[in-house]
Amino acid sequence: MASGFNIQELPPDPRIVAGLRYRGALYYVAQAAIHTFQVYFVLRLVLLLTSPAQTWQMWLTLAIEGIFALLSRQDQLLIAASGRAPRNSARARLRLHGDADLPVVEVLLPCCGEPVEVILDTVRAACTLDYPMSQFRVRVLDDGGSAALRAAVTGLQAEWPHLSYHSRGRQSGQVFAKSGNLNYALLTLQEKTRPEFCAIFDADSIAAPEFLRATLPHLLANPEAVLVTTRQYFYNLPTGDPFSQSRLHFYTCQNAELDRQGCAIDAGSGALFRRQPVVDAGGYPTYSFSEDWQLSLVLRGLGHETVQVQEPLQFGLVPTSLAGHVAQQNRWHIGHTQQTRVLRAPTNATMSARMQWAIVLNGLGITGRLVGLLAIFVAVPALLLNPGSLIPTHAYVRLQLALALLHVALAWLFACLQSAHTDFQTAPFAHLENTWLAPCHIWSILRFHLITPKPKNRSFITGAETNTTTRTAQKWHASMAPSLALLTTTLVALCYGVTSAFKNPEGKVLTGMVYPPLLHITYLVVLSLAEPVLHLVYPPLFPERKAGLEVLDKGDGKGAGMVQPCAAVREGCLDGGWGRGMGCAVY
Repeated sequence: MASGFNIQELPPDPRIVAGLRYRGALYYVAQAAIHTFQVYFVLRLVLLLTSPAQTWQMWLTLAIEGIFALLSRQDQLLIAASGRAPRNSARARLRLHGDADLPVVEVLLPCCGEPVEVILDTVRAACTLDYPMSQFRVRVLDDGGSAALRAAVTGLQAEWPHLSYHSRGRQSGQVFAKSGNLNYALLTLQEKTRPEFCAIFDADSIAAPEFLRATLPHLLANPEAVLVTTRQYFYNLPTGDPFSQSRLHFYTCQNAELDRQGCAIDAGSGALFRRQPVVDAGGYPTYSFSEDWQLSLVLRGLGHETVQVQEPLQFGLVPTSLAGHVAQQNRWHIGHTQQTRVLRAPTNATMSARMQWAIVLNGLGITGRLVGLLAIFVAVPALLLNPGSLIPTHAYVRLQLALALLHVALAWLFACLQSAHTDFQTAPFAHLENTWLAPCHIWSILRFHLITPKPKNRSFITGAETNTTTRTAQKWHASMAPSLALLTTTLVALCYGVTSAFKNPEGKVLTGMVYPPLLHITYLVVLSLAEPVLHLVYPPLFPERKAGLEVLDKGDGKGAGMVQPCAAVREGCLDGGWGRGMGCAVY
């Protein structure tokens, strides 16, 4: 290839490209859904404004229709922006061959308080990457100041001299957390020995041996590309992935479309980037807990390309309790609310006003989604209790109903095609995964900003399964209470509405509680709010950490204790079926 390196393209993974045969149909349905809803919503608004009989229920119905449609519209607009991609439009699988004249890479492993045995599994995998040892270094960046970890890493240096231990001291939840830890490496430790590329892994993420040879080619062959992010895979997911912890929809639907546009989001472990552009951008942003997401937005704003690789190149751990999962999700959402800090000095001095507002609007959009979801959860029961019409009936009733049915039908068709586009790894409406947690997220955001920004008995550093964000596995968790209360209210209101309709058969049922968009929204809301019930009835069984690992025997007596995900994990990581939940999921 033109890069001057020996880069070869491997055959595409059939499990990743299997659903791409639906890509053309998905594009046209997305376009149809976008334009149909625009026509429908404008008509509804005009008719409501000109109606002589207006009620607050009519305005509330229109509002939640608009909010709910926006939840799917993001994916539809991403598809439309990417264009009608060809059937085999997955990013190419590349491999870098040879050992001569390869660039220097530094592997950074930030950690803070995770168990030493977990970190050492990550360290051993990083030290034995398939890459000339003289051309890469591994730095353990310990913000936990662990004497045990320091001793363990020191003991491994005899076998792997390219490994080193570094610590800023104990920094749990302070001094810019993980972003500060990484910047310490980029701006201080690398001051004299500056690598051309850097790779980042979370403390609990085991890299595949071919990681560098699979990711580097995407940067070497494309000078415009600055960062490669890899899809996250896990070796301790419970059967069915009931909490949607694999984030399949994000990686396979949303980020895959962003990748086609050259602006993929780094939202997890396993990233590789050119060091100098990141340093020139100021390093990892320190204004938010979601430092990887923010770095992607900054690089995008500076005109750089960022790409995503889908193939399995790393395996991590998910929180093994609902409490741990909720704490991890809360941290992410708090991080997005912090994006408004880019407007403050000194951060704003390094960015253009356009870039600052793009980052702010991205964060406000994610937070606004939570507020919109909560509004929908509260509004649906109120509308189900309404005995009258929810749309103007003085004129064009049939046209409104026809467009409403078409709008709902296209929403379902798009959702089903999107599921097929992932080779049915996700269920329809998977973009709604974990929405039942919206009240919990809003409360955590308010508590953080208005009561105390300090984590209570836990660290905000990482989302590691074994970090202190995880609690003892239990069926009940406080986050369930709002969802169960809203579910109960919705079901009671639904029963009341159905009973009233039978008692008054002459009532305007089709323009009332059975109005197609409201019926559609009610169905998905009930499925979402039922997630806690499913957790109580069928609590997930997380496999033991070591059950998903196997010890590698290299036959040379080196790398004692080195582990990789077992064959069953590697073979099954792309064969996920529909889980349980909002059709079955909510983000």
